[in-house]
Amino acid sequence: MKNFFQSTGFKVLLGVIFILFGVMLYTASAGGSIFSEALGFVTASMQKVTTVVTNNAAVTAENVTVSKEELQAENAALRKQIEELNAQLIDYYQVKLENEQFRSVLELKQENRDFQFVSAAVIGRDPNDLFYSFYIEKGSNSGISVNDPVITNAGIVGWVSSVTASYSKVTTILSPDTSIAAVNKVTRESGAVNSDLLYAEDGTVKLCYLSADTQTKAGDIIVTSGLGGIYPKDLPIGKVLDVGPEEYDVSYSATVQPMVDVKTVRDVFVITDFEGQGEVLEDFTGAMNSLDVQEDE
Repeated sequence: MKNFFQSTGFKVLLGVIFILFGVMLYTASAGGSIFSEALGFVTASMQKVTTVVTNNAAVTAENVTVSKEELQAENAALRKQIEELNAQLIDYYQVKLENEQFRSVLELKQENRDFQFVSAAVIGRDPNDLFYSFYIEKGSNSGISVNDPVITNAGIVGWVSSVTASYSKVTTILSPDTSIAAVNKVTRESGAVNSDLLYAEDGTVKLCYLSADTQTKAGDIIVTSGLGGIYPKDLPIGKVLDVGPEEYDVSYSATVQPMVDVKTVRDVFVITDFEGQGEVLEDFTGAMNSLDVQEDE
C-alpha cells in the first residue's frame, strides 16, 4: 500500500484532481459562462454542418430531376440502339458462319472448279422421320433443284428431294430412297450405297453388290463414282466397318460408317451444278433396278 502512494500513477491522479478542482472553482466564480460558450460553439458548428448537407442534397435532387417525357424519350433511344446492336451482332455471326463454311469447302472447290455451291443452314427436322430428313433455308430462288447433292466439307449428306421458292427438303444418305454409285478408293471395287431401317438405326449405310472375292476390308474409304449423274465423283461417303456375305444372295456387302453425322448436321452445301450433272441418269437407274430384281430372285 505504501508503494502505491509513492508510485507515478498516484501522483498523476492527484494532479488531475487538483486541475479539476481548480476548474470548478473558476467556473463558479465566472457564473458558468465558459461551459455555456463551449456548448454554444459546438451547437453552432453542428448547425453549419447540417445546413451544408441539406443544401447540397437539395442541389443534387434539383439536378437529377427530369420529366417523365424525357425519361421515355431516353428509354426509346436506348431501345433503338440495342435493336441496332442486335442486328449488327446477327449480321456478324452470319458473316462469320459463311466465312467458316467457305473456308472449309475451299479445298474441295479448288479440286473441283466446275462445282457451283449454295450454302444453307438446317432450319427444321421431322422428329417422326426415321431416316433424319431435314429442311434448309434455301430454295429455288437460290438456284436449288430437286436431285441436287447435299454435302459438307467432310462428305455426302444426301440429296434435295423437294423444293419451294424459299426452302428445300433434304433426304439423307440413311434413307432407303437414297442410292449412290460408289467405289472403294483403295481397291477400286464398285458398288452402290443404300440403307434401310436397321442400318439407319445404327447410323450406317451398306455398300452392296461386291463380289465374293472382294478385297474390300475394314478401314477402306468409300467415295462416289460419278456414275448416274446425281453425285460428282470422288466425294467422300464413309469408311468401311466390316464386310460379309449377303443373307439371300451370293454377293457380298460392306457396312459403312458415313463421314457426316446427318442426325446432327447444322450447315450444308448444295451443289447446284457440276460437270456431268444429270448425264446417264436413266441408264444408272435401270442398272440399279436390274440389280434389285436379281437380288430379289
